[in-house]
Amino acid sequence: MSKRPNILFINTDQQSWNAVSAYGNPYIHTPNIDRLHRNGTSFMRSYCSDPVCAATRSSWATGLYTSETGVPFNGGYMHEEIQDIGQILNANGYKAFHCGKWHVPGRNIRESFHTLYYGKRDIGAGGGEYYDSASTHAVVDFLTTYDGSAPFYLQIGYLNPHDVCEYLHNHEEKRVPNPLQQGIITEDELPPLPENFHYDESETVLQQVCRRADDALIHSAILNGIRDWDELHWRYLIWNYYRFIEKVDAEIGILLNVLEQMPFCNDTIIIFSSDHGEACGSHQMFQKFTLYEESIRVPFIVACLGDGVPVQKDRFDRDHFISGVDLVPTVCDYAGIGALEALGIGGTSIRPLAEGDDIPWREYAYVESNYWGRAIVTNRYKYITEYKPADPEDFRPPGPDAARLGRAQLFNLQEDLWETQNLASQPGYEDVIDSCRANLLAQEAKLNRRQITHPNPRNVISSWGARLHTQWEGLSAS
Repeated sequence: MSKRPNILFINTDQQSWNAVSAYGNPYIHTPNIDRLHRNGTSFMRSYCSDPVCAATRSSWATGLYTSETGVPFNGGYMHEEIQDIGQILNANGYKAFHCGKWHVPGRNIRESFHTLYYGKRDIGAGGGEYYDSASTHAVVDFLTTYDGSAPFYLQIGYLNPHDVCEYLHNHEEKRVPNPLQQGIITEDELPPLPENFHYDESETVLQQVCRRADDALIHSAILNGIRDWDELHWRYLIWNYYRFIEKVDAEIGILLNVLEQMPFCNDTIIIFSSDHGEACGSHQMFQKFTLYEESIRVPFIVACLGDGVPVQKDRFDRDHFISGVDLVPTVCDYAGIGALEALGIGGTSIRPLAEGDDIPWREYAYVESNYWGRAIVTNRYKYITEYKPADPEDFRPPGPDAARLGRAQLFNLQEDLWETQNLASQPGYEDVIDSCRANLLAQEAKLNRRQITHPNPRNVISSWGARLHTQWEGLSAS
């Protein structure tokens, strides 16, 4: 590679790791994401840093975990002193461009990137039907007029399949018959229910308060609106989800077709990922916000349509744990930008792995959720736990603090990929739990967990924390 490559980061919103036809899913057709796989390496142990939009996107922007960025949930606010990838690249010889969804509250995209299309009003959570096509057109215009005099970084944030959330919102205030009753589709056309449709009732208190209770902290209106769903309703949700993915796959195809005609295609590295997954009925859950595989495990592909940038092609990497915090160091590695240690970045460049090099790598994935939730994923086990709210609240994201850990779940992912059998309370797994807990505390000891000062996230933490306190007190009394 004689010169610094162009870098294209294509991201979708809410696409689970296995919602790709090249990965063996027979209920979906994604020829263009499949094309990226044929031209690159798919990392099959890829995890988001936090399973919700703004949080994980703050990690994409900074290379930091969400307890460090100030955005531990959608209502967070990015710490002003943290540099983002646009600022880093623009200061180091690249032109950094953005198109489509950004959703990093507290950071003005127009001050960090050259924006191709971001709407007169900032692009929000929904509207992929409109915004994704507009974003594609803006990128096509950019690619066909780019003069090639300086390397570019371009990130394009597609909204779909996030519009599956809008489908769910339709059920908040009205009873919608199942699709067969409506005459929309035949049962044979519907994907089956997931094997883990039923869920572990000994989940963390955080999960129960946020997602299970009638007055759940997150999307209680949807939850109560779908409580009487039958099996066909759930299967139709999955069917719709796959159609939203196929819509965005078509947009990606237009983009790749144009790029392939450009003289700089050979010198352009492509990174593809999604911010988080979608439960789609797994554990009788919808959307994200949980630490189950369907929500936290996402596709991650490094590809090149030509041969100018070395990357192993048509290859699955099933060995290395990838995190959303790895995006910034990977981009900077390809851009020839070093000395990231001063920024406190916790991620590692994936470039050597994409090129097939065997290098020392992390032994587990670490994921945060809903401010207090945590997960460690190892070669065999997944450990899910939570922190109890501080009293009084100091607004510093919790950890490492073994004394404040609450309930735990433990799953053997090699024998129970669907996470149906919680082993945490079974005898014989004490050493496994101790090891996972030690990894959790060691990881958190490395983080710079800045105190949250903005009033909006502080209000959320106080409100949610009060509910959690009440729940814990009730459990203690019983």
